[in-house]
Amino acid sequence: MEKFLVSKGPYLRSADENKRTTSKIMLDVCIALLPVILLTIYKNVIKVFISGTYTSVYQALYPLLLIIIGPIFSILLELLCLFIIHKEEINNFKDLINIEKTEFGGLPGLFFVLTCPPYTPLWIVLIGIAVGEVVGKMLFGGFGQNIFNPALVGRAFIAFTFSNYLGASYLSPLEASIDAYAGATPLTFYSKLDIANITYDNMVSPYGGLLNFFLGMTPGALGETSALAILIGGIYLAIKRVIDYRIPLVYIGVVFITTFFIGLKVDGGIWYPTYMILSGGLFFGAFFMATEPVTSPKTPLARVIFAAFLGVLTVLFRIIGNMPEGVATAIVTMNIFGLAINQYVIKLRISGKLEKRFIPGMVVMIVLFITLFTYTIVFALN
Repeated sequence: MEKFLVSKGPYLRSADENKRTTSKIMLDVCIALLPVILLTIYKNVIKVFISGTYTSVYQALYPLLLIIIGPIFSILLELLCLFIIHKEEINNFKDLINIEKTEFGGLPGLFFVLTCPPYTPLWIVLIGIAVGEVVGKMLFGGFGQNIFNPALVGRAFIAFTFSNYLGASYLSPLEASIDAYAGATPLTFYSKLDIANITYDNMVSPYGGLLNFFLGMTPGALGETSALAILIGGIYLAIKRVIDYRIPLVYIGVVFITTFFIGLKVDGGIWYPTYMILSGGLFFGAFFMATEPVTSPKTPLARVIFAAFLGVLTVLFRIIGNMPEGVATAIVTMNIFGLAINQYVIKLRISGKLEKRFIPGMVVMIVLFITLFTYTIVFALN
């Protein structure tokens, strides 16, 4: 008598010998994160040590401790949840770790920490990881069942709940000693400016130029400042076919194009949209968060639609809303609609209407929507 194997998704199959298993995908994600983590350690630990601006060894090593503690706490918390849920099935520790893919349990904690300021108080970090793991993941059934990105659920929670504690924690001792960084992160500084003061000299020059934004030498979250490091990891994931390049390409492209036209209102020039895509967590969100296989749409066209609206929402939250960043909120918001978008595209494909009617109409609709959205933003800036 044959037995059926029952397990949770995501499911992948391949005809070649080197099968793209979930474990290998998670390993590729970890490899892609290496440039980001190494740059983070150099910027927030090594440079601080060299500068001698730290008040204690603990302060100098604190960002590195967060990178270590985050994944460990995430794994422990997931094991605790699994023990509570499946305690009747567990006889020993081996049974516990075999219930779920616990080897991946550290990734939500790692991603969460990389989206946090380098000096976020430890108690806030632990609360954020707990909310992400429990509310964003385990309540939905665990690995492969969540509809929201767990790390961003936790990040959005602490952003709304503990925002007063996060402002100064973006600056390392070295950055805090630089007068030009008194505005903390570029986007925080931008949110405090009125239209008349949105100039290159006010927004970019204090941080040394756009090259510093690209390299990651500006204040910001642990893993979000270096577009170069993220791009290296993102290209690796795209080559390994772990992520669909359409999502980051469309997401970043929509933000760039939209802010280019908005920049015309403030005489921004090409530097303004460049500043917008290189600031905050846009690159990290586009390559590592929006592309998560569990919470993003599964079909190419659905992914394009998903990414386009991510770009629109991010610009909306940044310019009109009261949240300087906008990326985490936009991704969590679109996670709600990701499944619906995917199912609608699949139904159109099955009905045969997709190629004949849907693609041209959707392209026109998206272009018109973005145009109307941009005009609305410009009108609101008057």
